[in-house]
Amino acid sequence: MIENEILAEIHRGRAEHAHACNYDVDVIFAEMREDLERLRAEGWRVVSFPPKRIEGQTAVLREDPPKT
Repeated sequence: MIENEILAEIHRGRAEHAHACNYDVDVIFAEMREDLERLRAEGWRVVSFPPKRIEGQTAVLREDPPKT
């Protein structure tokens, strides 16, 4: 696989952050929420998109193949 310096830096940063949070997902997300609120308080506009809705059936039903 080709080594990408940018992706390697992103992965390194994520690994360091996870290690600093003792690999606790709840702590990681709590920090993310705090950062989001700090950015809002600083005047940044934070955009959230509504969840995508799938019309109709969401599961695929398998049918028997046609008999020939």
